Parts: sequence; structure tokens; C-alpha cells
Amino acid sequence: MGIDSEKILRCARGLEDDIARTLSELIQIRSPSCGEAAAIEYIADKMRTVGFDEVRVDAMGNLIGRIGSGPSIIAFDAHVDVVDVTDGGEWAHPPYGGQQDGDFIYGRGACDQKGAIASLLAAASLIKRWAPAEGCTVYLVITVQEEDCEGLSWRHLIETEGLKPHAVVLTEPSALKIARGQKGKIQMEVETRGVASHGSAPERGENAIYKMAPIITAVEKLNSTLKAVPPLRKGTVTVSKVESRAPSVCSVPEECRIHLDRRLAQGETKERAVGEIAAIAEPHGGRVSISMYDRASYQGLRLRCEEYYPAWLTPEDEAILRAAADAHQSLFQGAGEVIVWDFSTNGVATSGIHGIPTIGFGPGDPVMAHARDERVPLEQLVRASAFYAALPSFFCRGSGR
Repeated sequence: MGIDSEKILRCARGLEDDIARTLSELIQIRSPSCGEAAAIEYIADKMRTVGFDEVRVDAMGNLIGRIGSGPSIIAFDAHVDVVDVTDGGEWAHPPYGGQQDGDFIYGRGACDQKGAIASLLAAASLIKRWAPAEGCTVYLVITVQEEDCEGLSWRHLIETEGLKPHAVVLTEPSALKIARGQKGKIQMEVETRGVASHGSAPERGENAIYKMAPIITAVEKLNSTLKAVPPLRKGTVTVSKVESRAPSVCSVPEECRIHLDRRLAQGETKERAVGEIAAIAEPHGGRVSISMYDRASYQGLRLRCEEYYPAWLTPEDEAILRAAADAHQSLFQGAGEVIVWDFSTNGVATSGIHGIPTIGFGPGDPVMAHARDERVPLEQLVRASAFYAALPSFFCRGSGR
């Protein structure tokens, strides 16, 4: 039995005020990484009101809502943590006000990614009333700590909680385009050591910053030589932070450390990326290491991992990608533009590590993520809710499970 896409879109438009209100209230709840408890509680209450068949919070603090119990399992992911605001006085709208102005809702997280959560909650009510996904289990997973360490939540969900869907839909901002992959990322550090001495007699010491200087220059040159690998485009590397240690500002520094952000094109491995930097650093006495993430979640669970996030790309003939095109065609009279993201997402774990077919589709322009006056168009929130409601039926019908 098919669904009535025209009715789904019409009913989604009828929920516009509810979507706007939910997003506004959610923006007002501050939820930095490792501080998401209040926002998780708010969304859990919304899930219970909608009538999810199961609502629970795992040991890490991720919120898991389930509708249905069919053999085909599809999960929608949205992270609730947001980045900090350091320039709030320069925003045209208060960053935690959740204000609607014309066709947009403003505030930190409006685009990345609380808007998608409001759309998902509306979609869940549509599924319950008008778009039952026969033969499907639909999970809405609200994840934590993504801004700190993308993929960490899904590694825990898959490896510890045993949640292994047949497909995952990431709801990061895509301007309602269908994403099928992203570049990977690895965070590295290079350390040089010298000998401290009084600043009045630098010849007595060995300046660790001077030892680092040719390494920094070589990293910049390396970036210009990295090759583009379609469709994920060119990998990149940049020095993102410089630190030094000395007995005082009147001393020759005994230690220097740089942080590198290396974006990985398709086929570029962790070993290759580290090897490239080692070849640059070691002749100058530099020591290379992969950065480690080590913070406790708001629930107190501490999951330590390397900051390596592999690239991923879903094949064009994958069932979830075909279902997305069919749902888009049915709702909006077009199969939808397919893109790859430049930024990193929880797909590094679902697809990059565990090989689960993964796509992305979310409201909001990606350029607004982490930006001043962050905003999301209300029309995109409505259309996203209709897409999320319709997609499970198309997936379950075409997945063959």
C-alpha cells in the first residue's frame, strides 16, 4: 500500500507553527557538547507526546525513539549539541532567542542542527497518523558530542548498544539536497623540543619554535600538492593552532606544538596522512602523533578515541539513495540534486567505519553552520518533515527485506 505524498506535504504544512515553536524552544535550551541533558529531556518529552513506541536514553546520553517493529530498520540521526557563541553582541538576533523574523528562524543551532530535530518530530507525528511505514522500524536518534567528536555516539550505539539499522539518514544541513558522502578528517599534532635559556642569551639554548618553522612552511607546501579525487574533491591540510612552552616570556622556548587539520579525499588513508607529515617533520626533529579525544559525556561516560574520521561515499545504486530519489520525486516533482559534503558528520562511523548505507538530507544552508546570525528557512523545515515522513515507506518497499 503506497502513501499519499500530496497529503503528507499538505499535512506537513499544517504543522508549520508547531515546527517553528519547537525549534524556537529548543534553541533557547543551551546544549554545548557534554552539556546536552536539558535538551535531551525536552525532546524525549516531545517524543512521548507524539506517541513513539519506545523512548530511552543510552549510557552515553543519546536519545533513541522507535516507531514500529518491522524487519527493515531505518534510522534518522540528528545531533543536539551546538558550538559556542563568542560574538553574541554582534548578532542581529539574540543567539539563544529562537526568534522568527520573516521566513527564517534565528539562533545558535537553528541550522546545525536543531531545525532538523523539529522537522523530525513533526515527521514522526505524520508517520503515526498518515504515513505508516509498513514492514519498517523507524528510529529517531538524537546524538550528543558530535561537535566535539563526530561519529563517537554512533560507535557507541552500534558497538555497545547493538543498534544496527539497515540505513541511516543524517539530517545535517544540505539545503534539502541529497548527500551521499563526505571527505574524511584526521587531527594530528607535531611537537619539537629545544633547550630553554635566558632570552638575553639565546645562543645558550635551542629554540623549539625555530625548529618548527620549516615544518610549518612545508605543511603549507604539502597542501598545494594534494590531488583532487572525485567526487569528494581535494584533500587539504592546514596548521590550525600553535603553542609553545618556556619558563617565561623572557626565555627561549623549550617546546613547540602545532595542531594540524587534515581533510581526507576518497582513498586517502590514516597511514598515508601521518606518513606525509612524518616525512616533513622528522628531519627537523619533529614528532608526529594523532590527537586523542577524551571527554566524559553529560551522563559521565568517558569514551576515548583517536581523532581519525574516515571518508565515506554511498554507491549510486544503493537502496536508500534510490528511495530518497523516489521520495523526493513523489513529494516535490524532481529526483533531487545529489551532493557530497565538505564537512564531517556522524557518517564517519555509520558508513566510514561500519559500512551502513548512509545518506544526508537536511534543512538549512551549510554555510550558516557555526556562523553569526545562524538561521534556517521555515519552508525548508516543512519540506524536510514531509521528506522524513515519506522516506521510510519508499525504503521499506524497495529494500527487499
